[in-house]
Amino acid sequence: MAQQRESGADGVKQFFWIFNQAIHLSLWFLLMICIALAVDLAAAYFLWRDDPVAGITKLLHFYWDQSTVPELSMRVASWAYRGLFGWTGLDDAAKRWASGEIASGVFAKTIQRDLFEGPAHVYVIVAMLGAKLFGIRAAMLITVIPQYLLIVAVACGDGLVARYIRRACGGNESATRFHHAKRLLSVGVAPLVMLIWLVVPYPLQMHFLFFPTVLITAVSVWMLTKYYKKYV
Repeated sequence: MAQQRESGADGVKQFFWIFNQAIHLSLWFLLMICIALAVDLAAAYFLWRDDPVAGITKLLHFYWDQSTVPELSMRVASWAYRGLFGWTGLDDAAKRWASGEIASGVFAKTIQRDLFEGPAHVYVIVAMLGAKLFGIRAAMLITVIPQYLLIVAVACGDGLVARYIRRACGGNESATRFHHAKRLLSVGVAPLVMLIWLVVPYPLQMHFLFFPTVLITAVSVWMLTKYYKKYV
Protein backbone atom coordinates (compact mmCIF):
# COMPACT_ATOMS: atom_id res chain seq x y z
CA MET A 1 0.00 0.00 0.00
CA ALA A 2 2.82 2.37 0.90
CA GLN A 3 4.60 1.57 -2.36
CA GLN A 4 1.44 2.38 -4.31
CA ARG A 5 1.17 5.75 -2.56
CA GLU A 6 4.83 6.53 -3.29
CA SER A 7 4.41 5.57 -6.95
CA GLY A 8 1.28 7.72 -7.15
CA ALA A 9 3.11 10.67 -5.61
CA ASP A 10 6.00 10.23 -8.04
CA GLY A 11 3.53 10.20 -10.92
CA VAL A 12 1.95 13.43 -9.74
CA LYS A 13 5.39 15.05 -9.41
CA GLN A 14 6.33 13.99 -12.92
CA PHE A 15 3.02 15.27 -14.29
CA PHE A 16 3.45 18.69 -12.68
CA TRP A 17 7.21 18.87 -13.36
CA ILE A 18 6.91 21.72 -15.84
CA PHE A 19 4.77 23.77 -13.42
CA ASN A 20 7.27 23.14 -10.64
CA GLN A 21 10.13 24.34 -12.83
CA ALA A 22 8.14 27.40 -13.92
CA ILE A 23 7.49 28.33 -10.28
CA HIS A 24 11.16 27.90 -9.40
CA LEU A 25 12.20 30.01 -12.39
CA SER A 26 9.74 32.75 -11.44
CA LEU A 27 10.98 32.79 -7.84
CA TRP A 28 14.59 32.89 -9.03
CA PHE A 29 13.75 35.82 -11.33
CA LEU A 30 11.99 37.67 -8.51
CA LEU A 31 14.93 37.08 -6.16
CA MET A 32 17.41 38.33 -8.76
CA ILE A 33 15.50 41.53 -9.45
CA CYS A 34 15.17 42.23 -5.71
CA ILE A 35 18.93 41.72 -5.26
CA ALA A 36 19.64 43.91 -8.30
CA LEU A 37 17.49 46.75 -6.97
CA ALA A 38 19.11 46.49 -3.54
CA VAL A 39 22.56 46.69 -5.15
CA ASP A 40 21.50 49.65 -7.30
CA LEU A 41 20.24 51.50 -4.24
CA ALA A 42 23.49 50.74 -2.40
CA ALA A 43 25.47 52.02 -5.40
CA ALA A 44 23.32 55.16 -5.47
CA TYR A 45 24.15 55.82 -1.84
CA PHE A 46 27.86 54.92 -1.87
CA LEU A 47 29.08 55.27 -5.49
CA TRP A 48 26.77 57.80 -7.16
CA ARG A 49 26.29 59.95 -4.08
CA ASP A 50 26.66 63.26 -5.96
CA ASP A 51 23.98 62.44 -8.55
CA PRO A 52 22.39 59.00 -8.16
CA VAL A 53 19.91 59.48 -11.01
CA ALA A 54 22.69 60.43 -13.43
CA GLY A 55 24.68 57.35 -12.36
CA ILE A 56 21.88 54.86 -12.99
CA THR A 57 20.88 56.68 -16.21
CA LYS A 58 24.41 56.45 -17.57
CA LEU A 59 24.46 52.73 -16.80
CA LEU A 60 21.07 52.29 -18.43
CA HIS A 61 22.24 53.99 -21.65
CA PHE A 62 25.42 51.90 -21.69
CA TYR A 63 23.53 48.60 -21.69
CA TRP A 64 20.91 49.92 -24.08
CA ASP A 65 23.68 50.76 -26.60
CA GLN A 66 25.06 47.22 -26.16
CA SER A 67 21.72 45.55 -26.83
CA THR A 68 21.58 43.68 -30.14
CA VAL A 69 17.77 43.30 -30.06
CA PRO A 70 16.37 46.67 -28.90
CA GLU A 71 12.74 45.57 -29.31
CA LEU A 72 13.20 42.63 -26.95
CA SER A 73 15.14 44.77 -24.48
CA MET A 74 12.38 47.40 -24.47
CA ARG A 75 9.69 44.76 -23.97
CA VAL A 76 11.44 42.94 -21.10
CA ALA A 77 12.34 46.25 -19.44
CA SER A 78 8.67 47.26 -19.63
CA TRP A 79 7.59 43.92 -18.11
CA ALA A 80 10.07 44.24 -15.26
CA TYR A 81 9.02 47.83 -14.56
CA ARG A 82 5.30 47.11 -14.65
CA GLY A 83 5.73 43.96 -12.59
CA LEU A 84 7.32 45.96 -9.76
CA PHE A 85 5.78 49.41 -9.98
CA GLY A 86 2.66 49.02 -12.11
CA TRP A 87 0.45 46.77 -10.01
CA THR A 88 1.62 48.44 -6.78
CA GLY A 89 0.33 51.83 -7.95
CA LEU A 90 3.69 53.55 -7.53
CA ASP A 91 3.90 54.28 -11.24
CA ASP A 92 0.54 56.06 -11.23
CA ALA A 93 1.50 57.94 -8.07
CA ALA A 94 4.77 59.06 -9.68
CA LYS A 95 2.93 60.28 -12.79
CA ARG A 96 0.44 62.23 -10.68
CA TRP A 97 3.26 63.78 -8.68
CA ALA A 98 5.18 64.69 -11.85
CA SER A 99 2.07 66.38 -13.29
CA GLY A 100 1.54 68.35 -10.08
CA GLU A 101 -1.65 66.57 -9.09
CA ILE A 102 -2.32 66.40 -5.38
CA ALA A 103 -3.18 62.94 -4.09
CA SER A 104 -6.56 62.33 -2.51
CA GLY A 105 -6.86 60.30 0.67
CA VAL A 106 -4.69 60.14 3.74
CA PHE A 107 -2.76 57.04 2.66
CA ALA A 108 -2.08 58.38 -0.86
CA LYS A 109 -0.98 61.74 0.53
CA THR A 110 1.39 59.98 2.93
CA ILE A 111 2.95 57.98 0.11
CA GLN A 112 3.29 61.06 -2.06
CA ARG A 113 4.87 63.06 0.75
CA ASP A 114 7.30 60.37 1.91
CA LEU A 115 8.33 58.93 -1.46
CA PHE A 116 8.15 61.80 -3.93
CA GLU A 117 8.39 65.05 -2.01
CA GLY A 118 11.15 64.21 0.45
CA PRO A 119 14.80 63.27 -0.06
CA ALA A 120 13.79 59.65 -0.70
CA HIS A 121 12.39 60.51 -4.15
CA VAL A 122 15.87 60.22 -5.66
CA TYR A 123 16.15 56.60 -4.56
CA VAL A 124 12.63 55.87 -5.80
CA ILE A 125 13.69 57.08 -9.26
CA VAL A 126 16.86 54.98 -9.01
CA ALA A 127 14.77 51.90 -8.17
CA MET A 128 12.42 52.56 -11.10
CA LEU A 129 15.29 52.98 -13.54
CA GLY A 130 16.99 49.97 -11.95
CA ALA A 131 13.98 47.79 -12.82
CA LYS A 132 14.30 48.83 -16.47
CA LEU A 133 18.05 48.24 -16.33
CA PHE A 134 17.46 44.73 -15.02
CA GLY A 135 15.02 44.07 -17.86
CA ILE A 136 17.53 45.20 -20.49
CA ARG A 137 20.27 43.00 -19.06
CA ALA A 138 17.87 40.06 -18.76
CA ALA A 139 16.91 40.50 -22.43
CA MET A 140 20.58 40.54 -23.43
CA LEU A 141 21.06 37.37 -21.41
CA ILE A 142 18.14 35.73 -23.23
CA THR A 143 19.76 36.48 -26.60
CA VAL A 144 23.02 34.83 -25.47
CA ILE A 145 21.50 31.61 -24.08
CA PRO A 146 20.76 29.96 -27.50
CA GLN A 147 24.35 30.50 -28.63
CA TYR A 148 25.59 29.16 -25.31
CA LEU A 149 23.46 26.02 -25.63
CA LEU A 150 24.58 25.52 -29.23
CA ILE A 151 28.26 25.62 -28.29
CA VAL A 152 27.65 23.22 -25.39
CA ALA A 153 25.76 20.86 -27.72
CA VAL A 154 28.65 20.92 -30.23
CA ALA A 155 31.12 20.20 -27.41
CA CYS A 156 28.93 17.32 -26.21
CA GLY A 157 28.69 15.82 -29.71
CA ASP A 158 32.42 16.15 -30.32
CA GLY A 159 33.11 14.60 -26.92
CA LEU A 160 30.90 11.60 -27.74
CA VAL A 161 32.77 11.14 -31.02
CA ALA A 162 36.08 11.34 -29.16
CA ARG A 163 34.77 8.78 -26.66
CA TYR A 164 33.83 6.39 -29.47
CA ILE A 165 37.29 6.77 -31.07
CA ARG A 166 38.98 6.28 -27.71
CA ARG A 167 37.04 3.09 -26.97
CA ALA A 168 37.47 1.74 -30.52
CA CYS A 169 41.22 2.32 -30.45
CA GLY A 170 41.67 0.97 -26.93
CA GLY A 171 42.52 4.32 -25.38
CA ASN A 172 43.12 4.77 -21.67
CA GLU A 173 40.26 5.41 -19.28
CA SER A 174 40.53 8.48 -17.08
CA ALA A 175 38.03 8.61 -14.26
CA THR A 176 40.09 11.44 -12.72
CA ARG A 177 39.49 13.75 -15.68
CA PHE A 178 35.81 12.79 -15.70
CA HIS A 179 35.41 13.69 -12.04
CA HIS A 180 37.38 16.93 -12.45
CA ALA A 181 35.09 17.99 -15.31
CA LYS A 182 32.00 16.96 -13.35
CA ARG A 183 33.18 18.91 -10.32
CA LEU A 184 33.87 21.98 -12.47
CA LEU A 185 30.35 21.86 -13.89
CA SER A 186 28.78 21.34 -10.48
CA VAL A 187 30.42 24.54 -9.21
CA GLY A 188 27.88 26.46 -11.28
CA VAL A 189 30.10 28.87 -13.21
CA ALA A 190 27.32 29.85 -15.62
CA PRO A 191 24.72 30.73 -12.91
CA LEU A 192 27.36 32.74 -11.04
CA VAL A 193 28.23 34.73 -14.16
CA MET A 194 24.52 35.30 -14.83
CA LEU A 195 24.12 36.65 -11.31
CA ILE A 196 27.10 38.98 -11.78
CA TRP A 197 25.71 40.19 -15.11
CA LEU A 198 22.25 40.93 -13.72
CA VAL A 199 23.31 42.51 -10.44
CA VAL A 200 26.67 44.31 -10.61
CA PRO A 201 26.14 48.11 -11.00
CA TYR A 202 29.09 48.52 -13.34
CA PRO A 203 29.31 48.68 -17.16
CA LEU A 204 30.33 45.15 -18.19
CA GLN A 205 31.14 44.05 -21.71
CA MET A 206 29.13 40.94 -22.56
CA HIS A 207 31.78 39.18 -24.66
CA PHE A 208 34.46 39.66 -22.00
CA LEU A 209 32.20 38.10 -19.39
CA PHE A 210 30.55 35.27 -21.30
CA PHE A 211 33.36 34.08 -23.58
CA PRO A 212 35.42 32.59 -20.71
CA THR A 213 32.23 31.07 -19.27
CA VAL A 214 31.30 29.39 -22.54
CA LEU A 215 34.89 28.18 -23.00
CA ILE A 216 35.09 26.65 -19.51
CA THR A 217 31.68 25.00 -19.85
CA ALA A 218 32.39 23.65 -23.34
CA VAL A 219 35.76 22.16 -22.31
CA SER A 220 34.20 20.61 -19.20
CA VAL A 221 31.33 19.08 -21.20
CA TRP A 222 33.77 17.77 -23.81
CA MET A 223 35.93 16.08 -21.17
CA LEU A 224 32.84 14.78 -19.37
CA THR A 225 31.51 13.07 -22.49
CA LYS A 226 34.88 11.88 -23.79
CA TYR A 227 35.83 10.06 -20.59
CA TYR A 228 32.31 8.97 -19.65
CA LYS A 229 31.79 5.33 -18.84
CA LYS A 230 28.76 3.53 -17.52
CA TYR A 231 30.18 2.73 -14.10
CA VAL A 232 32.25 5.53 -12.61
